[in-house]
Amino acid sequence: MVPLILLSVVLYTRCFGLYFTMRTARKKLVASTTGNFESLTRVRILRAQLSETFQQQRFVILTLIAAAPLMGLLGTVTGMISTFESLVERSGQRSFEGLADGISVALITTETGLAIAIPAVILLHFAQRHVQHGEQNLVRIESALMEAAV
Repeated sequence: MVPLILLSVVLYTRCFGLYFTMRTARKKLVASTTGNFESLTRVRILRAQLSETFQQQRFVILTLIAAAPLMGLLGTVTGMISTFESLVERSGQRSFEGLADGISVALITTETGLAIAIPAVILLHFAQRHVQHGEQNLVRIESALMEAAV
C-alpha cells in the first residue's frame, strides 16, 4: 500500500500541475485574443510550446496511470501468496477465517490501484480539452493575422 500511496501523490501532483498550467495558459490566450499578438511567428511559437508542454507531461502521467493498477495487482498477488501460506499452517475453521481475511486484504490493493488510476484519466482528459481549446484560439488568431497581412 505504501508504494501505491507514493505513486498517487506523484501522479496527482503532476495531473493537477498540468491541468492548472493548461487552464492558465488557455485563459491567457483567451484574454489576449483582442489583438495583442504582434506577429504570426509569436503565435506559432506559443502554439508549439503549448502542445510540447502538454505532450511531455502527458507521457509521464500516462505511464503513472498505467502503473497504478499494475502495482495494485502486484499487491494482490503478494497478499494471496501470504494467504495461501497461512492456510497451510492452519487447519479447520480457523483456516477459512484466515483465508477470507487474507483475500479481502489482498484485493484492497487492486481496488486502490484502480481508484488511483480512474480519476487521473478523467483529469488528464480535462487538461487535454484545455489544450485543444487553446490551440483552437491560436489557430483563429493565426488566421486573423494572416488575413490582415494580405
